[in-house]
Amino acid sequence: MIAAILDAATLAKVILYSLISGVGVSAVFALGVTSAAGMVDAFRQRRTLAGALWAASAALSLAASMTAVVLGIIVITG
Repeated sequence: MIAAILDAATLAKVILYSLISGVGVSAVFALGVTSAAGMVDAFRQRRTLAGALWAASAALSLAASMTAVVLGIIVITG
């Protein structure tokens, strides 16, 4: 009875895509945290160019993480 309702191939795709997106978003967020730490360290050592590059990397990672969250909310609600 359940086998008629459940499509195993579709369920496997959902699990795979969820795993990939979960690991991907976590990795991008971790890159942002690491970049923020690098930015603070660079500014403490008065390396302004390196600090600016770390800040840009942190900002891009934050933007990518927020985009993934918003996209996930849109997909879930839509």
